[in-house]
Amino acid sequence: MECEVSKPKLTFLIFLISVSIHAQIPNNSFEQWNNINGYFDPTDWGTLNEYTKPYSVFTCDRFSPGSIGSYYLSVRTVSITGKGLVPGRIVSGKIDTVTYKPLSGFSFALRPAYLSYEMQYMVASPSDTAYVSVLLTKWNSSLLRRDTIAYGNSSYNSMMHQWTTYSTYLNYLNGDNPDSACIVISSSRYAPLQNSYVWIDNLKFNGSVIGVEEYQKSEVAVSAFPNPFTDELKLNIEFPVEDTDLFVYNCLGQLQKYIQKIQSFPLSVNTSQWVPGIYFVVFRYGNHQVTKKIIK
Repeated sequence: MECEVSKPKLTFLIFLISVSIHAQIPNNSFEQWNNINGYFDPTDWGTLNEYTKPYSVFTCDRFSPGSIGSYYLSVRTVSITGKGLVPGRIVSGKIDTVTYKPLSGFSFALRPAYLSYEMQYMVASPSDTAYVSVLLTKWNSSLLRRDTIAYGNSSYNSMMHQWTTYSTYLNYLNGDNPDSACIVISSSRYAPLQNSYVWIDNLKFNGSVIGVEEYQKSEVAVSAFPNPFTDELKLNIEFPVEDTDLFVYNCLGQLQKYIQKIQSFPLSVNTSQWVPGIYFVVFRYGNHQVTKKIIK
């Protein structure tokens, strides 16, 4: 799919962190559960329990006490004879039990800065990765598709055995308000291992991205060379802080590349497998980010 080409600009997102808007997440503390033929599913969330039930194993369950309230959610990667490994995965809406991907989310029209949650987790090996992701979208009635407004992803591949607050920050691609949100929590990603697990509770959207202001900022210099690029992209940024995260999205808002806590620049990225089109390079530190549009 082609996207409109325009001159690259620097964009900064302005955050107001003091606002809490968590009430819009259905069953955000996993206090409500449905008893479905002998197993429990959290109300308003889709799980893989119906798929795994014939094998007498379940990837999602409730335990108590929660970090706040009576219950917390547990998702666990399980092994099924003849089927292989099934990740513990839930979606704030409906989930496809064949592809394990979200089918729907919930109505949501705000622009939060980040999602926070209380979590304990353990992955069976550093090669496995648990994650929490957030997607905000808006229906495009002209093109009959959903456009990505913002996306956030946090990955975990070690362990934490006490309740700890974590956050998933959102990267906004434009200034529109969404009409839908989807949260995915998973105990495994690309290389699932049996018994990787996540315990999670008390999900909250926090802060508000009040707008996207585009302007040139002299003390921040971002370069992408060559642009347009082919098989390799060199990125450089002169930033007044360390530990910068890199996100690269395609024109549909899908995450193409993620590098956490970059310590030095310039950075070389292999792009030989990327399809031609427009991409957005996002550098983020703290609650701020700078975005540059690039073309292949």
